[in-house]
Amino acid sequence: MKSVIRRLTTLTALTATALGASFIASTSSAIAQNYGQQNIDSDNAIAIAEPVSNGRFYRLLVLEQLTNQRACFEEEPGSPTVVEPLLLNFDFSGICGRRTDSNGYSVRIGDEDLSRRYRLQITRRGESLVLVALPGVLPGRGGGDLPVLEIGRSNGVANDFVKIELDPGWQLTRRTLNGNAQGHVYLSNNNSLETVAAQSGNPRPVASQPSPSTPAPSTPRPSTPSPSRPSLPTPPGSSPLPRPGGSPLPSPGAAPSPSTPSGNDQSTFYQVIVPSSSPIVRSRVRQVAPDAFTTNVSGRSVIQAGLFQEQSRANQLVSQLSSQGIDSEIVEGRRAAPPPSSSPSAETYYQVIVPEGGSNTRDRVNAIESGAFRTQVDGRTVIQAGRFREQSRAQELQRRLTNANLPAQIIVGTGIIARTPSPAAPSPSPSIPRARQGQLTVVIDPGHGGRDPGAVGIGGLREKDINISISRQVQSALQAKGVNALLTRSDDREIDLAPRVSFAERADADIFVSIHANAISMSRPDVNGLETFYFSSGLRLAQVIQNNILERTDMRDRGVRRARFYVLVNTSMPAVLVETGFVTGREDAARFRDPAAVADIADGITNGILQYLNVQ
Repeated sequence: MKSVIRRLTTLTALTATALGASFIASTSSAIAQNYGQQNIDSDNAIAIAEPVSNGRFYRLLVLEQLTNQRACFEEEPGSPTVVEPLLLNFDFSGICGRRTDSNGYSVRIGDEDLSRRYRLQITRRGESLVLVALPGVLPGRGGGDLPVLEIGRSNGVANDFVKIELDPGWQLTRRTLNGNAQGHVYLSNNNSLETVAAQSGNPRPVASQPSPSTPAPSTPRPSTPSPSRPSLPTPPGSSPLPRPGGSPLPSPGAAPSPSTPSGNDQSTFYQVIVPSSSPIVRSRVRQVAPDAFTTNVSGRSVIQAGLFQEQSRANQLVSQLSSQGIDSEIVEGRRAAPPPSSSPSAETYYQVIVPEGGSNTRDRVNAIESGAFRTQVDGRTVIQAGRFREQSRAQELQRRLTNANLPAQIIVGTGIIARTPSPAAPSPSPSIPRARQGQLTVVIDPGHGGRDPGAVGIGGLREKDINISISRQVQSALQAKGVNALLTRSDDREIDLAPRVSFAERADADIFVSIHANAISMSRPDVNGLETFYFSSGLRLAQVIQNNILERTDMRDRGVRRARFYVLVNTSMPAVLVETGFVTGREDAARFRDPAAVADIADGITNGILQYLNVQ
């Protein structure tokens, strides 16, 4: 019944979209004339570059402090200025405002609302992230000869939430409608468009502009090909761009075969997406583009219909989809340049360590930089907080640790530093069972395994054994509810982090849940409790899992926390990591030895997942 309701809801939404399109088009101009603006205190609002796909792209995030009940964000001065989005750690309703897309923010110049003529995008230029306004929001409603506008920029680049400093003349304001304040905010400039364009130093039309160096996934580009912009080439000898499964993406539908004209920009791609994850919509898309699949772009679950190096081919596919009544968008991006050699080479690295000064040193370091661990350096037991190729990043982390009264040191060394593999190009592995049409897929990740036992605790408790036991129970319970539940490992084998992420991506998982057990010094059996971690889109999933476990056990609540663990940062679907207790804790170790208590933990994880997926 749930699947039927879900399909009916999707069809209702599609019908509503079709019926509402003509109304929106006919009334938007009239409504825009009534839009005004109110000033927002500059101390209470901030524009942020939010990393997507581990910093490969960035999107605009605007946060606003509505009341003084709790702080919504906190700035850490540096190069760049990093912003901690504190609102992710509590229910911020009525306290903070959060805008993540064009429904929440747009451009206003002079007295004119330009939300239907400009779209906001963050691009990388050297060591800065630049917020720009690009002409054209909807297919067929491009900006024509409108100029590209620069609005602000960061003072550095990091795989973190980075502050965008607005250029002179630009400010954040609140939209009003007939004098009444709205939830929408403007990136506003009171000068004329001509003046703003001149200040940007770039009054040329976008059609003659080269592509931004690292554009973030954003709102649609015009569907009609730009006559003044030539098709971008396919590099000689290269294959079509890869899909998440790692295999070349065939030409969708009747799109023409790739061409290989000459040109300079060989890394720009045009991704055609349909903003839906419905199996019904995907089935319709596949009638036009047979190899369409569900993926995640800028935090949205979408259907990728095609990926091209020629903008004209992307525009053609958009037109084909539109003829079938399917709305689609074009996301422009760039591939990372291939490394000069596939062989590893010796590089200088900067290792940030903190000498272990007590049983809580690791916890204190983790509070500053998640993912710290114990290791040996020159015969000393230390906590490694980070290891970097860039000295500036190591120095910045050292400063943050020193400010927390932790005696951080930087060790300079030379050695082979493994390149982080991309989740979009996984290594070969066994085939993955595919979900039936309309079936939800959950990937359960039992941590550690094989030669890697994970944490070892009281009485020789091994984390890897606990993880696989809980994971198998969760898998079985989800399968009984009709969910396609998959394990990254089903036996005692060692698997690196990258293949775990790749497995989830190739499975087209709806959510990813990594299961672990915690540990601290054996001299601290008093430390016990449950923790659940997330990075970005997994907050609500983490909360419902944490709450469901606590409801079924008497575990101590150590909270839901944000962390930059590899499997959380590099997965495209909502992802969490559950630390089910301390193998070094007196209470938790006893619980892990009780099959009924372990079953309660597994039951809590299962019910949290089902609640999140709205499966009865």
